[in-house]
Formats: sequence, C-alpha cells, structure tokens
Amino acid sequence: MSGTPGEAVDYIIVGGGSAGCVLANRLSADPRNRVVLLEAGGTNEAMWVKIPAGMHTVVGQPDRNWFRVSEPDPSVNDRSLLWFAGKGLGGGSAINGMVYIRGTQYDYNQWAALGCTGWSWDDVLPYFKRSEDFDGPDSQWHGKGGELGVSRLRAVHPLTHDFIQACADNGIKRLEEYCSGDIDGVYINYATQRNGQRASAAEAFLKPAMRRPNLRVVTGAMVDRVLLEGKRAVGVRYAKDGAVHDLRANAEVILCAGTMPSPLILMRSGIGPGAQLQEHGIALVAKSAEVGQNLHEHPTAANSRLVDVPTYNVRNNPFRLASEGLKYLFARRGWLTTPAVHAQAHIRTSPDMEHPDVKLQLLPFWTDQTTRPYFLPDEPIPDATRHFGVTIAANTVQPKSRGEVRLRSADPAAPPVIHFRVYEHPSDLESMRRGLQFANQLFAAPSLSRHITGTAYPPDPEQSDAEWDAQLRACTTIGVHATSTCRMGGDAASVVDPRLRVRGIEGLRVADCSIFPNLPSANTNAPVIMVAEKCADMVLEDRR
Repeated sequence: MSGTPGEAVDYIIVGGGSAGCVLANRLSADPRNRVVLLEAGGTNEAMWVKIPAGMHTVVGQPDRNWFRVSEPDPSVNDRSLLWFAGKGLGGGSAINGMVYIRGTQYDYNQWAALGCTGWSWDDVLPYFKRSEDFDGPDSQWHGKGGELGVSRLRAVHPLTHDFIQACADNGIKRLEEYCSGDIDGVYINYATQRNGQRASAAEAFLKPAMRRPNLRVVTGAMVDRVLLEGKRAVGVRYAKDGAVHDLRANAEVILCAGTMPSPLILMRSGIGPGAQLQEHGIALVAKSAEVGQNLHEHPTAANSRLVDVPTYNVRNNPFRLASEGLKYLFARRGWLTTPAVHAQAHIRTSPDMEHPDVKLQLLPFWTDQTTRPYFLPDEPIPDATRHFGVTIAANTVQPKSRGEVRLRSADPAAPPVIHFRVYEHPSDLESMRRGLQFANQLFAAPSLSRHITGTAYPPDPEQSDAEWDAQLRACTTIGVHATSTCRMGGDAASVVDPRLRVRGIEGLRVADCSIFPNLPSANTNAPVIMVAEKCADMVLEDRR
C-alpha cells in the first residue's frame, strides 16, 4: 500500500507477532480496508528460522529476541530471570519450540465464568480450527485448509515411546487426540510446521497477505504511544530510523505488542495506574489500575538422566550430521525437523485435585541447569555436549503467583520493569517439587530405566523435599508463556471488555497474550492465534 506516515488509514496494528500477523491477514482481506502493521523488529527471513531444529540457534540471536531481564525475584533467591520475546515479524512463533496445544475445555469455560462472555470452549473451538491446516486424518477437532500448518512430528525420538509407556505404567492414560480439550493424560504433541518447516505466523498468515495493495508492513517501527483525542484513539506515534512519525487511524488501533509491551504502550498513552503515570510525568487520560498487573508465567524446572542412546545435545559425528542434512534438504525429514519437546503428560500431583496441575515434557537432550539454565549453543556446556541425556521438564500449569510489569521511564526504548514473583504463592513451589519427584517414578519405570546410565541434573534426584525446594529456588526458569497484564473481564476493573475494547477509550483494542484472564494449561502460541481470529471477527462486525 502506498502512502506516507502522515496519512490516515483504517486500521493500525501494533506488533507483528502471532496476533498481529493474523489480524493483518484477516482485516486486509477486504480490499476496502486500509491496514498498516507496525513491527519494532525486522523481517525474520533466515534459513535457520525456517528449519525447526534451528530454534536453538535463532533463540540466541539478539536481532530475533528482545532478551528481557526481570528484576531480582526474592522467591527464587533474588535471581533475575531471562524472558525470551520474539523480535521481528512472527514474534515468538519465529523462535519458539513449535508445540501446538490449545489447553483444556476447563480453561476457557473458566474464562467465561469470570465474565468473558463468548469465550467458553464451545465459543473458541471454531477459531482454533479456522486457522489450521492439519496434516493428519479428518477430525471433528481439527481444521483443514487454513493458513497455519499443524503437523505430526516427522521424527519422533525413540525415548518418546518409552516415556509414554512409563507414564502408562504409572497410571497416566494415553490420549489419541489432545486437541479435543482433554489433556488429562500423555501424548505425542503436534508442531506448528508445514512440510517439515517451521510455520511461523509471519510465514503462514502475513506472507500471503503482503501482496495485497491495501496492506502496508513497516518494520523497525518502535511505537511510543496511542494518539488520543479526548477519549478516542485516533492513531499512533512511532519512531523509525531516528525520525518520529504520527499515523492516524479512521477506524481502530489494535495493540498486539505482547504481554510486556502492550501495557507499557497503554501507560505511555495515559491509560493505567494514576500514581505510576504521575511518577513518569505522563498525564492520566483513563484510570485503569490493573494495567501491567496480574502477570503470570509457567515456572519451569528439569529432571534429567544420562542415557545409552543418542540424543540431540550430542551431535559430534560428522557423518551423522551430513546424513541428517541430506535428509532435510531432499525430503524434509530427520532430526532437523524436530522441535525440542516430543511428548507431554499432564498429571495431578495430589489425588484430591479436580484437574491436572503439572505438565511434564519429554525433551531428548539435557542441559546443566546449575551452570546454564538456558540452552544457547553459542556457549556450550562441556558435560552436556559429551554425554547423551534426556530431560523431563515440569511446568505448574495454572500458577497462583502473580507479578507485574511497570514502566522504567516514559522512553519507549527503555526495557520494562518485570517482577515475576515466580513462587510468591507456596502451592506453586509444592506442585513443581511433586511434579519433578513424579518424574523420578517415570525414570524408574522399566521402559526408561533400561536406558539410564547415570544421573545428570540434579545430581541427587532422590533428595529430600527441603533440598528439592532449595534446588527449585536456585534453578527454576520460566516457560516463556507470560500473560494477563491487560486482563479481559466482564467487571469494570478489567483492562479490556469481552470484545477486547480498552475500557474508557473508544477505537482501541488489545489482542495478544496480555488479555488472557488466566494462563491456559498450555503453551500460548495456539491460544493467542485463536484470540486474534476472534478479534478480527469482532472488529469487522463492529465496523458494519
């Protein structure tokens, strides 16, 4: 779409991550709508972005990851935690682990019970299916012909089947279809891939739409604020190449910048907690005390063993590497198609629980959490690169701890102030400990124990409860599934209403992970794509 930054368009979408790519596609499908997508990062066109196993390379690149660092967290020994945030078109979907999971029926029925009318499981299921191009057999739970490739794994590590058997030996049922909203069991997960390549939101939704003359995509555009006239959003102000531009919107501005940036943009625009805005010299336009509050994340920790079969942390055989490269080049098969997680199990760590509280993930590699909690191969861990290992990682799926994100200054280039407070609620620490202790039982099952040659991390997995708690406080990381800082709800205190409209402001919506009332029992990429699909329908309905 031709034009200059000073012109008026119909819709401005802020943020080119998963939600922004979906909305850009859906809103520009009508040639009468003039749409601009603003993205602070670059285009994310690179070979290793498209190759699934390249995740371990691209996640460590500063031009593809914002690498936000939290404030010291007293609940994890005053450690600062690293939060990965996708930088560039596709956002997190360009660097994530590609796990496709929606969550449970209970998750979304709970949203509806909290006043989010129209967000029950039955309401959102059609939007999950709309996006999908599933490569499996026809199913009432999946869509065909959509933009997003959802695929069965092309290379399943042999230990995956042993993990599933170990779960069965410990009373966990095998699920044949976990996308039905029932994840109470163990299963081999699907991946956001098509034909063995990563299906990022940019590749799936944005790339086909960029041929449209009514869509303009601007990269390297750091959005400062929403422009307001009275109580109505009329555009945005952004910086690009050292110059500041104002862009006006005739219809709506939609924030899709993510869980950390979206509340900061609202605050810099004068929408948020009055005292915090005053602290940074920002005039209050609409008081909204919960902007930046309610942050929650999946705490993550590992239980690993050394094994007698090849795993992905040791790839020192040049002939094997050459063979895998040829498989990928000519058939899109082999190790290079694999995501990090090959199977998942949702468990109850106490028999009196109505729903699973912990997710266990089988990863066919290991890293030493004591020295390097993040797997970035630019800084290899000697022990982990010499010995085959396997990991069962745990997440608390519905954490009770809550954090916040705050302004560091009114400067849009300033990083956010992030307080995770990972184990502020003691039940989250207890669930994690019990989940990792249950992993000990899985490793002891005959199907897995026959492959184990030694301990890896922690050095003593049979340690006491107190020692486990100390271990967790020392080494817990996060699942990079932060949500809920612009909470949706039916109550007046919520930041956005059930149609994702910012309360107190006309012409402004938020559509990203920040609007989740509660964190689903799932990785967040599929749910946020669903949110964007539903938002697009609501935007177009309200325009009529």
